[in-house]
Amino acid sequence: MAAQSDALLTTLAFPPTRAACRAAEQRGAALSQLARAMPTGVVQRGDDSGHAGTTTRHTFDLGIAEWLVTRHPDDVEIDWRDTHVGDALDELLRPALRRAEEDGFDSDALTLRAWMRAARGTAWRSDLAWLLDALRDTGDSLPRRAAAWERAALPIVWKLRGASVLHARLDVAQPVPRPSFRVSPARPARTIATPLKAVRLLPATLSDSVIEVARETLAVRCREVHAISYANRDEVWLADLGKGTSIAIIGVVPALRLSLEANYGFVLFSNGVPVGYGGVSPLFRQANTGINIFAPFRGTEAGMLWVRALQAFRTLFPIDRFIANPFQIGGGNAEALKSGAFWFYHRLGFRPSDPALAALADAELAQRQRDRSHRSPMATLKRLAGADLVLTLPGHDARDDFDERWLGAISVRATAQMATEGRVRRHRAQQMLAAHVAKTLGADRRAWRADERDAFEQLAPIAASIPDLADWPNTDRRALLRIMRAKGAQCERDFVLANLAAPRFMRAIAKLCSDS
Repeated sequence: MAAQSDALLTTLAFPPTRAACRAAEQRGAALSQLARAMPTGVVQRGDDSGHAGTTTRHTFDLGIAEWLVTRHPDDVEIDWRDTHVGDALDELLRPALRRAEEDGFDSDALTLRAWMRAARGTAWRSDLAWLLDALRDTGDSLPRRAAAWERAALPIVWKLRGASVLHARLDVAQPVPRPSFRVSPARPARTIATPLKAVRLLPATLSDSVIEVARETLAVRCREVHAISYANRDEVWLADLGKGTSIAIIGVVPALRLSLEANYGFVLFSNGVPVGYGGVSPLFRQANTGINIFAPFRGTEAGMLWVRALQAFRTLFPIDRFIANPFQIGGGNAEALKSGAFWFYHRLGFRPSDPALAALADAELAQRQRDRSHRSPMATLKRLAGADLVLTLPGHDARDDFDERWLGAISVRATAQMATEGRVRRHRAQQMLAAHVAKTLGADRRAWRADERDAFEQLAPIAASIPDLADWPNTDRRALLRIMRAKGAQCERDFVLANLAAPRFMRAIAKLCSDS
């Protein structure tokens, strides 16, 4: 059944004719009905594959767990047969308990599952739905609840009755026939640097449907991207990549944004069928990124689609340096090693940042050119996955490169900066620093949106770490004020563009970290 689904997905994404697309649609519907009628034991062989009728077991992010109980309330539950459930629930539930409940919760009189049934009564449709409501009732912020949920790693079971790899698709008015595949451009960097003409910010009504498909696409396959789990319906961009292909680039809700990086997830589509996904994190004039093409589509036009995706990123965020970290090419990622991801990136212009690995890649490439049948040994691919891959575009200035290790360094400085406020609670220390920075920058925050005020406060310990901030010219201080406020804007792209328009802030951080 998996092979049939994969063949149908490929036909739907790249139909040779519209008639072939219609036939695949009909066959897909019949296949889903067949899956529901098959014996349980047969269907179970495909569990965790994302195919109709199978079961998915995974430790989903909080955002996806909440989405599941909303969209599939009768099909999702705590995976009680997993031995880790007890430890996970103890960590999650204990802060939510009322004093009168503690003795019963710790008693041997009831199993944990029986206690949960007593606690939920008849008002909730599942133990999972009750648990999520109980966690919200603690009053903890979304970041705190998400962090606690991630630590607990609660196993969830999802029966795929209204969702599957064949079901998760965007509506397309008319499929574009694809009798052939596009090849990657001869000069990828030049293509990437050329702005796309059609990148649009979707209205909330349309962004909701894109987020829905993106979440289902990943969740049925037991995969997640932070920005899609916690998607911002106010920032979903859709770019036309030609020949019926497109990319949705999805921002994260303000409460769960990173400090200096921006954070986006993306899904690539062909005729509405998701063919790959990944993330991109703009940081000043560069971006960390990576892609995973789903297995059925790796023999299609994956290289061209990745070039077009990078072109879309470059159009939204006018940066000139892309970084793929070791995980994307096999560092701790068996799937990437097996698929030869290093050479996928290399063909498109990415090169190892480590000179020794660059020399190894050159030697391996020369051997491949001498012997077309040569395949890089797994040991070599593991070595090549030992450093970042970097792609630079025309006009790149190496003086603006931002070493990602500096993110940790400036974070430690922010911690030390809060300690200078004396023996006060940490949230109070941050508030005090925010008041000091606001005075230095001439900020009146009273009329700001709550997300903007929170973003300013979160960035204040970093801004306060700049020793000569008070001596900056007024124009630079006003620019920093715009940057800090933009971190809480409805679209995080505003923050990226504000940083690029006024680079003194990021350059000051780079100098602070590189000098230490």
